[in-house]
Amino acid sequence: MDSQALRIRAAAAAVVLSLAACTTWSPQTAVPDPQAASASKPAGAGQATDQVAATGSAEPAGAASKQPVRVTLALPAEDAPRRTTPVTSAAPATVAPPNDGDAEPAARPAGGIDALNAYPDEGPRSLRPIRFRDAVARAGTTLLQQARASIGDERRLLVIDPLVDGATGQQTASTVEMGKILADLIRQNHASLTPSPLTRATLAQKPVLFIGTLTAFNTAGSGQTTANAFRIWLTLIDLRTGRIVAKVIDKATAGSVDAVPLSYYRDSPTWPRDRTVAAYINSCTFKTKIGDPADPAYLARLPAAAVINEAIDAFSANQVADANRLFREAESLAEQDDLRILNGLYLTSRRLGREEEARAAFDRIVAAGLHSQRLPLKFLFVPAKADLVRTGDLADEYAMWLHEVAKQASQQQVCLLVVGHTSKTGTVQMNDALSYARANSIRTQLSTDAPDLAGHLTSQGKGFRENLIGLGTDDLRDALDRRVELLVGGC
Repeated sequence: MDSQALRIRAAAAAVVLSLAACTTWSPQTAVPDPQAASASKPAGAGQATDQVAATGSAEPAGAASKQPVRVTLALPAEDAPRRTTPVTSAAPATVAPPNDGDAEPAARPAGGIDALNAYPDEGPRSLRPIRFRDAVARAGTTLLQQARASIGDERRLLVIDPLVDGATGQQTASTVEMGKILADLIRQNHASLTPSPLTRATLAQKPVLFIGTLTAFNTAGSGQTTANAFRIWLTLIDLRTGRIVAKVIDKATAGSVDAVPLSYYRDSPTWPRDRTVAAYINSCTFKTKIGDPADPAYLARLPAAAVINEAIDAFSANQVADANRLFREAESLAEQDDLRILNGLYLTSRRLGREEEARAAFDRIVAAGLHSQRLPLKFLFVPAKADLVRTGDLADEYAMWLHEVAKQASQQQVCLLVVGHTSKTGTVQMNDALSYARANSIRTQLSTDAPDLAGHLTSQGKGFRENLIGLGTDDLRDALDRRVELLVGGC
């Protein structure tokens, strides 16, 4: 990929195409729901849609699937430049809460953790969000107190499995910073624990494992308000026993968090919240309590996670050939068609000029998505429009993506309902129209690539009523709120 196209990737937000289970439906013309559209009108009505200020910016493939599938195409992040400090939207609007594994449960699970560590009515709502670094330090201090009570002062290696965004599974600027803050805190306050990176060598020593998530949410618990804080989950697992030995929750103010994804995640063609990443998140959040075993799927894939972590580090250091070798090495250890590996093979092959290998990796991404019923693909759109960015080699890249999706969908003879979404800036009506236009543009391109699909494709616009993240920043942080979902069922 040439440097101009890479700059566009770094400057624009992503559009995500993901597959998830849905109900079977009959193909018919679909339009934005006017009743839902008029249910609530955001502040700042009348402003430009999807951005406040226009800144310029599976079963193996082949067999027909009888189970419904959801495909999600995320639409553009409108604020192109990468940011080191968060941006505040001038036009907050109503959104649904993040649909992720970090959401607070409706009721406290049986045998839940200490009240200080916050379940609804017992902590999270009483813990006031504070500046990010202070919140991480506060949570880390409590976690280390629990660790000392659980595992004593025996000298142990403490390995940090890179912390992630709980809604997307991606590493961000602040999840990386969180890991560094916690490592420093451990060195200063728990001399018997030695922080170390996740590698095959460190895993072999059966260390204490540190995992964590950072997820946007609204402190009032309303599904109709902007995310105004980030929830921090920190968890320790003793790999000698495979059990949770410490767990803490805290809150940080939204304005103090930099949720921009790292370059590997930003440039990857897919959104890698697959089964392996979900198992990490399940082990970290409210689905486990102190004394529980960690998710077996997560523990089983730790050796693969170590190699993938080495590969991502090599990619970040521009050691592309080494990264490609490590991603291939991880395949024998990972879940079949792990999206982090397929993303890595695609990215590194393109950067090494191995176009056929990149195409083969992408073909596997599509096939794996149809098998697992979830396929994320990222596209860049012109701000506030339904036109794909076509600078550099992006036009050729997107053409290949769409062609492969259309080909495999056609082979499986599925019907697709294309549902568009936007971020929460602007009016309900304007965002409904934009989300419909973007969905319809994807529908048109798919039917062009596979004419036999034309009669099985319909479009619908949801505006911003089903946001996943809900920050309303219109930049790289909430890019997944601007997406198009393809609901797939047997014809």
